[in-house]
Amino acid sequence: MKTINVGLIGLGYIGKVHTLAYRNIPLCIVHPAAKANLAAVLRSRLDTEQEAMEGAGFGLSTTSADEFFSHPLQLVDICTPNHMHLEQGRRALAAKAAVYCEKPLARSFEEARLLADLAEKAGVITQVAFVLRYLPAVRQMKALVEAGEIGEVLSFRGHMFHGSYLDPDRPMSWRLRLSESGGGAFVDLGSHLLDLVLYVLGEVTSLRAQMRTFFRERYAATGSERRETVDVDDWAICSLELAGGASGLIEVTRVAAGASEESGFEIYGSKGALQYHERQPNAVRFYSLRKGEWVSGPAQVPPAEGERPLEQIWPSAKYSQGMMTNAHLAAEYDLLLNIAEAKPSRCDFRSAAKVQQLLEGAYRSAGRGGELYKLE
Repeated sequence: MKTINVGLIGLGYIGKVHTLAYRNIPLCIVHPAAKANLAAVLRSRLDTEQEAMEGAGFGLSTTSADEFFSHPLQLVDICTPNHMHLEQGRRALAAKAAVYCEKPLARSFEEARLLADLAEKAGVITQVAFVLRYLPAVRQMKALVEAGEIGEVLSFRGHMFHGSYLDPDRPMSWRLRLSESGGGAFVDLGSHLLDLVLYVLGEVTSLRAQMRTFFRERYAATGSERRETVDVDDWAICSLELAGGASGLIEVTRVAAGASEESGFEIYGSKGALQYHERQPNAVRFYSLRKGEWVSGPAQVPPAEGERPLEQIWPSAKYSQGMMTNAHLAAEYDLLLNIAEAKPSRCDFRSAAKVQQLLEGAYRSAGRGGELYKLE
């Protein structure tokens, strides 16, 4: 078994999810070919999350970037706010470590393209945490589309609804400041759906977008009477035209009442249709025009070209930790295997830069009243 020394930057919510996934690979995967050694964690402060750091068993806990990067790390995992990704990514690439970065890769297409260029120049393996790619239902959708089972793709739609920012008394955070996040709901949630469009259906040629901010001010911090302007979107909808001729919509919001996690993706073709919903992440819903019926369940199709069979990297039902943790575990284990085999990731920084270009195009379109944005 190959052991990869991993250094984690950030230990907030998503940093804990990444840590949990790394630690559970040997427990959830039978005879794993690679595992992570949590060699170091870099944080802005060490007087919080002490139990988490001790329980995870990090070899080094530090606030010093120099100390962190002087450690013998083979993989640097970036779990920090978006505005930190550029500098931390550059530092990791300069150290010739493989890099795993939370989505989105950066705040702008320019930053994302720079990181992709630097990664290719450094010749290191990179990956971005677009983990919905690893859901069994999504993998089945891709395989069925590529096998021609639904014929010519005509249209699609995707949605991701959260209710996390519906409370007007929820205070400001970096996610609500454009300078730190690069955008609001469409960056946070829409990036996942844009990646699914590119992954399952192919290149985008043009788009139009509309966005709204419903809560334009929030308290600067808990207990503060000072209010701060919110300059990112709460809701967004985007129509896309694909190189293959299909058209579709994606809609996202962080102010949907009753939606802690509500997402789905649908594809309609000349011979059938496919549906995925987060309540059933392990099985696609498939309609065959020839048979005239809907079938729900795991599709018996081989994996898409160049990808590992999902049963090699996805936890079995007995070891399931829930959809998102399972997806993170599969993504991280796939990356560890790629590092062990010196194999590039299909979700690398260049792929993530394409998502960033679409995000930027959508914000430009929305800022110009829904004007058509054409991809160069």
